[in-house]
Amino acid sequence: MGADNVDAFQRLVFSVPRLRVQAAALAVLSAVYGIATVAAITLFTPFAPDPSRIVPVAVLIFLVPFVAAAELFPRVLDGYPRSWSYFLALTSQLVLFVYALVLSGANDVGNAWSIIWLSFITLYLINILVLVVSTGIDRSARVLLVSLAEPAALIAAFYALGGSEFGFATYRHVFAFASLGIAAGFLVLVLVVVDYLIRSNTDVSAFALTSGLLRNDRESLDLGVEARPFVETFAVDNGDRLTVAAPWVHPGPLGGFGGGQLSGNLIDALNGDAGSATEDAGSATEDSDRTADDRVHDGSAGFFFHVPCTHKEDLSDPADAERILDAVAEPDRTGRASRLVTESYGEREGYADVRFRGRRIGDKEVIVLHGEGIDDYDIGVFMRDIDHDEVLLIDQHRHDIQNGPDAEIQHGSAEANHLKRAFDDFRERLAEEPLDDYAAGFALAGSDQHALAFVEEVDGEEVLWVGVDTNGLTPDVRATADAYRDGFDAVIPFSTDTHASIHELANARESDVDAIERAVDSAVDDVAPATVGLASRRTAPVKLLKNDYNGLVFSVNILIRLTVISLATLYVLLVLWLFF
Repeated sequence: MGADNVDAFQRLVFSVPRLRVQAAALAVLSAVYGIATVAAITLFTPFAPDPSRIVPVAVLIFLVPFVAAAELFPRVLDGYPRSWSYFLALTSQLVLFVYALVLSGANDVGNAWSIIWLSFITLYLINILVLVVSTGIDRSARVLLVSLAEPAALIAAFYALGGSEFGFATYRHVFAFASLGIAAGFLVLVLVVVDYLIRSNTDVSAFALTSGLLRNDRESLDLGVEARPFVETFAVDNGDRLTVAAPWVHPGPLGGFGGGQLSGNLIDALNGDAGSATEDAGSATEDSDRTADDRVHDGSAGFFFHVPCTHKEDLSDPADAERILDAVAEPDRTGRASRLVTESYGEREGYADVRFRGRRIGDKEVIVLHGEGIDDYDIGVFMRDIDHDEVLLIDQHRHDIQNGPDAEIQHGSAEANHLKRAFDDFRERLAEEPLDDYAAGFALAGSDQHALAFVEEVDGEEVLWVGVDTNGLTPDVRATADAYRDGFDAVIPFSTDTHASIHELANARESDVDAIERAVDSAVDDVAPATVGLASRRTAPVKLLKNDYNGLVFSVNILIRLTVISLATLYVLLVLWLFF
């Protein structure tokens, strides 16, 4: 994943435990924190609270305020998941416990008062920040109010447990409540400024983007320029039909935003689910009366190839997936193809590993590219002077799913020129290959994860393709592909570079390799004389992000850096304000 990628958002995503587990943890930890707090006060302060105080401290301080907030947030903020609310409560409960330990080291009543109120203010600000980021800046007024529930319950518990006995002066109360309001106002002001700066750069709300990604919403980005990208179609018929769409569009940027779900939607549609290309978001385009039902039939299968392009080719409107689907064509097919040709240009051009594999199919070519340490390629690097009807170029995108490369090759750079010369040299080498009878077999993996096993046979040579609808390959898929190398003349593992789910990007560690292995067995059994073809045509007008993607990336960087700096500054000011 490139260094400038919106995939930075995946750092915000992780799996939360099940709600039942979190609720139990909240109750158990309240008891643990209560015991530890009373013990710390007994050991490190002049006070000697009675052990019977453990239960009120555990219940009134560490349980009731957080359970109340966890139940209140989803009810007041429509669509906010209870599991997230409980996780926020667990986090806040831990923060309060840390403050309780700090409180046990206070050297006078004034510092104790400041620590207590700093904890209340910190919890209030945490709730505001998390709820605004996950529900949107437009709900900030409601968030400000509902976020008060937790500190208000803690303040009430503090006085119920004898806080008034410390004899704090009235001015301290006024000062403390004023500090709470000022801190909340300052935080909201920071968030509003961040949102304004990003809107002025991209006309996209940073918090709408973030909350949508976290909730996996499906949205159109009001960005980009009109274009008519090519969609190449690779088709095999051995009695059954395999159709693979290879649009010159990048499947991103993320989640339901723009074309993030493009690869999965096209795979679903090509496999017979006519509504899944746009999830009822739009209808077929006016320049094509072909429907998804016309493209599928009994025994058909479909998949997706990722071509070498960058996030500048992202769709801005997810509904445009239908226009991509409408451009899937019916190729003329041939029963003759060449053996697979493999050439590595790493040593020649100074790269660690740049490899092309390809074969002729009739008078056309299908070529697979792998560049070790390279994430994406500008759309003009390879195909700037080549007819899309002549060659299908596939980016293998086989890097590790969690440790992908950062390099992106830009058109016009020295690296791009090296790659272009290598590509042209490989095509000259491929053009000399003789043709022979072609046979193939294929099968889709029977699992929730889209995966394809595809076997080609020419002149006794067997080649296995293993494709997975992921952004890079999980280690188990890479190991599975390696295990097949002894049984085939060549194995080509590839991914679609999908950005369909930020949650999967953040958490994917393994795949359903059992289903993939069954698909490979089925594909081997399915090998039969076949015809194969390649076609290309342009879509109806769609909107691609192009240079607006850069603005989106700048917005992400602003959001992350400015927010972190502002929060750190706010906390330092709070400490200085309350203690000095």
